[in-house]
Amino acid sequence: MIKISAFVAVFSIGLATAVVPTIAADSAEEASAPVFDMGIALSGVTDYMDSGFTNSNHKPSFSLSITPSYGIFYGEFYIANIDYGTTQPKFEARWSAGATPEFGNLAVDFNLERKIKYNDPSYTRWLPYVTATYSFNDNFSASLGGGYYFYDHDYDFGELYVASTYTFDNGAYVTGETYWEPSSDADGNDYYGIYGTVSVPFAEKFEAVGKLGYEGYQDKGGLTGLESYTWYEAGLNYSFNDHVVLGVGYHGSSLSDASGCGGGQQYTDCQDRFFAKLTLKTNWSDLFKSAA
Repeated sequence: MIKISAFVAVFSIGLATAVVPTIAADSAEEASAPVFDMGIALSGVTDYMDSGFTNSNHKPSFSLSITPSYGIFYGEFYIANIDYGTTQPKFEARWSAGATPEFGNLAVDFNLERKIKYNDPSYTRWLPYVTATYSFNDNFSASLGGGYYFYDHDYDFGELYVASTYTFDNGAYVTGETYWEPSSDADGNDYYGIYGTVSVPFAEKFEAVGKLGYEGYQDKGGLTGLESYTWYEAGLNYSFNDHVVLGVGYHGSSLSDASGCGGGQQYTDCQDRFFAKLTLKTNWSDLFKSAA
């Protein structure tokens, strides 16, 4: 509890620091007043695949995301059904709040997140995170961040994050991310993840997306009992308009039953899968415009 209280104090100071530049800007010039808005997204996917695994027992999964914002401040509430082949948990949810002040080309994101998986308290945790992103120009940016996982019923550990993104003039982009979690279990084993994403828009409404990830575990008996492995995903999205997006994709990994993935239709099932996803999204402001 002392560690959590200390971080909350530091996090509060960060939020206060975020507010000061805004107040100063308002007093120095007639800046436009912050506007409240709220994004709403409802998604359905035939199989909730993530990092080489199914999170829905190869069954459909539905999610709801609500993201309010006011100036530099924002929040998020997310909930989705899951299925690990066990009685519980059946739902995962997270909510977060944060602020993203900007200092010239530098943006600093202060975020505090709570995640729960109902009804399995071993997954429940707090995650305070701070990320600084510097934009070198209109095309290239780099990020550095860190956070700490405070689990209610498990081992706590920290995380460091480094990423960079290059955006082409046509809207295509390439992103690289690295996560490092030193001493991420009670035995002192490290975890590291390396991810790459490529997105290419074409023919106005289409987008091709490719993802490649590497999950590195120092010891097989650590976080998940898994060997280190790679996973991959290839997808194609079609935007009917600003509110409706249909996607199809293929997700797989280098894991197999023999390598410790496990068998049967459960969370540890790492069989490759095709999936389809439909997302309906809008903003609070768009709803009012439609009503007017």
